[in-house]
Amino acid sequence: MNNMKIYNYFLGILITAFGFISCSDSDKDELLSGNTQKYEFLNATSYTDWVYFSFEKNEIVEVTDFQNDLSWDIAFHRGDIRLNGGESGSGKGAAINMNVTDWDAVKEAPSTGYETDKTGTISIAFTGSGINTDEQPFSQILAGWLTIDTSNPPPVYTYHNWIYVVKSATGKPVKLQVYDYKSEKNAGAYISFKYQYNESGATKFD
Repeated sequence: MNNMKIYNYFLGILITAFGFISCSDSDKDELLSGNTQKYEFLNATSYTDWVYFSFEKNEIVEVTDFQNDLSWDIAFHRGDIRLNGGESGSGKGAAINMNVTDWDAVKEAPSTGYETDKTGTISIAFTGSGINTDEQPFSQILAGWLTIDTSNPPPVYTYHNWIYVVKSATGKPVKLQVYDYKSEKNAGAYISFKYQYNESGATKFD
């Protein structure tokens, strides 16, 4: 093989390699965003049990060992919320408050700034003698979605309508808004929320 043929041979290899790299980068840029979904009136009325939910399946999932189960992404207990990460689970769940209430204003998941769940105080019973509490892990970031003023009956519920970006158990970006605490019959602890789950791993939201 003469020098010109050798040159052309290696040039062809380089062009193929660069083309492959270019396609790979392009594929990453073109990852598809997920569709916006709604889930309404999730029954989180129990003071003792959490309700676990999968973004991928758009449904409630049965969980017995929440800290070692990757089938769930988010869970609800009255007004409390936990994610599958940090002290709540073995997944990559974490959250950041985007500090806006306009759903369409959040176009991309931040690369940093997420906080994982930590242990704190939640109410586990409401009796005639008062409120019983327990120390359990939950998302202190997502706790800001709702304020309940019980200083004078009846309770006053304030929805802050924040847009959050959270990470699923597998670390995929999810745009989330939790917007209601009442059922169609005005009963408390029925949670309604909407989300955009980017199953492809895309960081942009359409």
